[in-house]
Amino acid sequence: MIELFIAFFKIGITTFGGGYAMLPILIREIAENKKWATEDELLEYFAIGQATPGIIGVNTATFVGYKHAKVPGAIVATLGFIAPSIIIISIIYRFIDILSDKFYYGTKLVKITVSALILHTLYKMFIKEAKSVRSLAYIAIALTLAFLKVPLPLIVLMFAIVSMIEVKYAKTDL
Repeated sequence: MIELFIAFFKIGITTFGGGYAMLPILIREIAENKKWATEDELLEYFAIGQATPGIIGVNTATFVGYKHAKVPGAIVATLGFIAPSIIIISIIYRFIDILSDKFYYGTKLVKITVSALILHTLYKMFIKEAKSVRSLAYIAIALTLAFLKVPLPLIVLMFAIVSMIEVKYAKTDL
């Protein structure tokens, strides 16, 4: 349980910029190093975490923790993931007046780093999922809807419905 807490604490403390920026770190730490879940399982947890209320990272930590050690594991992984944020926010709050001038430049560097991590994640997901004309069409439709500023939950819901219909009527794998 301590190892589970520490693993998610490390992920929580090194993750800035949301879920997509965290995915490469999650894959490396949880799938490759700890082998608590496969990369495919993490991507599934991640997708479910995005489609359910709450923070993607917290939801994913909860899923992995539950798989590893049931309810106690889910609690420990979730606490491990959120603990760094609570600590960092508490420190920033205490010194906000001193840090306010430097904060602007720090956020610029974080945004650049997060953008690179997100692009890396998108590339890995594209390579993994773009295996057929149908997959490429779905990716193109999703990107088009995103560029048209269709709300993300609506896009996810739409593809979930399409997916359920395809599974019900498909004779072969997607």
